[in-house]
Amino acid sequence: MRAFNFSSRVLLVALAGIVPFAVLSGVALYGLIAEQRAQSLASTLGVARTVATAIDGELRMTVSSLQAITLASPASGESLASLANTHALASAMRASQPNWRNILMAAPDGSGIFSTERPFGVPIERAVDMDSLALTVRTGQPVVGSLTLRPGGRLSFPVRVPILRDGSVRRVLTAVVAPEAISAVLARQQIPEGWTVSVFDSMRTGVARSRNETNFRGQPPSAAVSALIDTMSSREDLLSSAENPDGVQVQTALVRMTSAPWVVVIGGATSTANATLVRTLLLSGAGLVLSLFLSGFAAWWTSRTITRPIRQLRDSAAALGRGAVVTVQRSGIVEIDAVASALGLAGIERTRREAERDDLLLAERQARSDAQAAERRIGYLMHASSMLSKSLEESSTLHAIADVLVPEFADACRIDLLDENDELQRKLTRHFNPRRSAEIQHEVNSRHKAPPDVPGFFPHAVATGEVFLQNFSKADLSDIEDATFRDFARAMRMTALCVVPLVARGRTIGAMAVIQAESKRRFTADDRILIGEIAQRVALALDNVRLFAQARSAQQQAELASQSKDEFLAMLGHELRNPLAPIALALEVITRRGDAAFPRERQIIERQVGHLTHIVDDLLDVARVLSGKFVLKMEPVDMREVVSRALELTRLTLQSRARKPVLSLPSSPVMVQGDEVRLAQIVSALLDNAAKFTEPWQAITVKLEVHAHEAELVVADTGIGIAHDLLAHVFDRFVQGEQHLQRAGGGLGLGLSIAQSLVQLHGGSIRAESAGPGEGAVFTVRIPLANTEVRKALPAAPTPGPVPSTAPLTAPLRLLLVDDNKDLVALLGDWFRLEGHAVRTAHSAEEALALLYQAPADAAIFDIGLPGISGYELARRMRANERWRSMVLIALTGYGQETDRQEALAAGFDAHFPKPAAVEAMAAELQRLVNRTTT
Repeated sequence: MRAFNFSSRVLLVALAGIVPFAVLSGVALYGLIAEQRAQSLASTLGVARTVATAIDGELRMTVSSLQAITLASPASGESLASLANTHALASAMRASQPNWRNILMAAPDGSGIFSTERPFGVPIERAVDMDSLALTVRTGQPVVGSLTLRPGGRLSFPVRVPILRDGSVRRVLTAVVAPEAISAVLARQQIPEGWTVSVFDSMRTGVARSRNETNFRGQPPSAAVSALIDTMSSREDLLSSAENPDGVQVQTALVRMTSAPWVVVIGGATSTANATLVRTLLLSGAGLVLSLFLSGFAAWWTSRTITRPIRQLRDSAAALGRGAVVTVQRSGIVEIDAVASALGLAGIERTRREAERDDLLLAERQARSDAQAAERRIGYLMHASSMLSKSLEESSTLHAIADVLVPEFADACRIDLLDENDELQRKLTRHFNPRRSAEIQHEVNSRHKAPPDVPGFFPHAVATGEVFLQNFSKADLSDIEDATFRDFARAMRMTALCVVPLVARGRTIGAMAVIQAESKRRFTADDRILIGEIAQRVALALDNVRLFAQARSAQQQAELASQSKDEFLAMLGHELRNPLAPIALALEVITRRGDAAFPRERQIIERQVGHLTHIVDDLLDVARVLSGKFVLKMEPVDMREVVSRALELTRLTLQSRARKPVLSLPSSPVMVQGDEVRLAQIVSALLDNAAKFTEPWQAITVKLEVHAHEAELVVADTGIGIAHDLLAHVFDRFVQGEQHLQRAGGGLGLGLSIAQSLVQLHGGSIRAESAGPGEGAVFTVRIPLANTEVRKALPAAPTPGPVPSTAPLTAPLRLLLVDDNKDLVALLGDWFRLEGHAVRTAHSAEEALALLYQAPADAAIFDIGLPGISGYELARRMRANERWRSMVLIALTGYGQETDRQEALAAGFDAHFPKPAAVEAMAAELQRLVNRTTT
């Protein structure tokens, strides 16, 4: 026998009484549904006509707006001013219409006249959709064109208005309207839920749709809809019901518009259209359903009072077996309630024991998670510190900051720094997508200055020093109160933002923003702490960059100042030669004339001129060293001969001393590879220094020894010594020990500096030592010994032959002296006249050429730095002229470097003498050159 539960038996009794009543009610409802269906079809056609009327109104408003432009401005005029005025009105109209993409004017042949997308006067392309343009020109009436793909890949349709003049169409004004304008009209209509409204243009291309518009726009209608459009006449509406491609029965209404050859199609599933019928059916059958429900509910409730406690008891036992919570409910049946209570107590005890175990496991997992998170944070901060300490260049440091934050920790970051005027300057904008970085940069730059009183902006963070952190809970960011901040957050697509001031060494240097956007991440309390730690490291790194830049700038300024000083020294040394030359020459002339007056005074002048010449030579040597133009003539040299030559050079300084220097020289040669003149200059500088700071009765010793592969020269004195704070700077330029007010030692403090440079050029070293003031000083020079093999391989110096005697001149020379220094020219002329020569003088190259044209000369002595034409150019011109090509030319100039001598010889001079020159030597060379030329 088949078994039935208690509830089934009770329900069967209830259904036996209610089924006959349900059958009678169904027959009555059938007639009611048929009448409701006819009313639904008529309502559908009415909605389609309403939508078509609304779209017609929108298109007519567009036409009216264009006609208003043509009426407000003489658009048919031919002048540029008229067209420019129309262009301005069109631009203003386009700005007021958000769905108008462009307003353009074209000629009847389609050539463009102007476009509001471009400034007036910029050429534009031809019109698109020539069919609608031709129809406008032909009919002289406004025309709405079809949807067309415009340049730039955007769909739009033209609304064209003719501009008439003398009854003919002269131009066409067109509004390029986005299909979103029609979509906006559809959005304003009260379309029944579940229905779809579609708009097709004259080419049966989809313009707008109330639902799923993205895949619809620009597409043709379905085959079924296209067939229905074919069956319509020019002004006939159509109502039909058919099955769509998905097999769904669709109720469709088609209405043709009046302002454009467009068609509005409204349709929806028949089930949707019959929603009203269903509601009627539901209301009409509510009584029947309610009766069925009440009958079934009564039967079910009766059985439930017995079966439910039994099921609950079964479920409690099963829950206890699988470890779930046991719920005890009172049923009113004593026996069942007793069993349920026992099961509940057993479940409570088991739950308590499991809770204790879960708490222990949860605590252990939480501790492990916290430790791992702390380890990750420490590793991240160590990585950040390592990245930020790699460079002191601003660009590299900013890139390192961006690499630390994006994309591992944030989707985007931004940094602004305060400049010297305390104005925020944007330094970094980084997004994990490079294209978005450019968009964000443009978005930020296009906005006005951020308000200083709104949290979340950099000025507020810099002014208050407060950290701003917020997670945005709403997708539209409507929970942001400030409108400016809300617009900015929407443009950035933010989901979370943290703005923190950058403070380094107690000074706010800028602000940093960490942004979450596309990843939808949120900031936690631990993230806030981590961002603060990162901000401290970022601020310190950027401040280090600032300090490094300041130090480098200061260094560059110091180097520039040092370079300017060195250039001044070179110029000063050159300029001092010019006044020295006539002074020295005046002494020569006085001596030549045999004037015995004032012998003591002349000796004083000679000594001071020599001293000044020595100072000038030191200045020029410093300039040569600094400019890298110091050239050494390297050859094997005996250091003993160098010492002897240095003693001869310092004879005048040392002869007045009561105690002469004590020499200690080896018996065998001490050969080094060097320039003998410059090596003697080194020793002379050390002897001059020792004599300057040592009393005449105090000892000076010079000792030469050989150590390993070096020659060691020691110059020691027992003079005033060197203070400890000065010892480290004794070889710096212009550095001297403390002297009395009368500066008896004299000099510029360049001798030791030049000596150090010369020693280094020889590959050696120089060291100064002193026990302190009053303890004397010791200077040690070490020069590498010459390689023995190299010295043997050097060719032997040629034995000088007999010096040919200088034959006396058969007649006095005709000399031409040229120099812009009139004193020098006058004195030099007097000297040569005393020698019996005929002398003419000039003060410029032009004057010299004029004298030569008047009468030739045997020789000429020129200055290089002449006004106007230089001495080099004068020499070239004379060598180029057949009349003066054989003349002897001598350069007497303040430019005394080796490069100057080579340039003078290349220009055509026979000899080069730096000022102040020894006149006897120059006269001897002049005589030799004249004799050679004569021979």
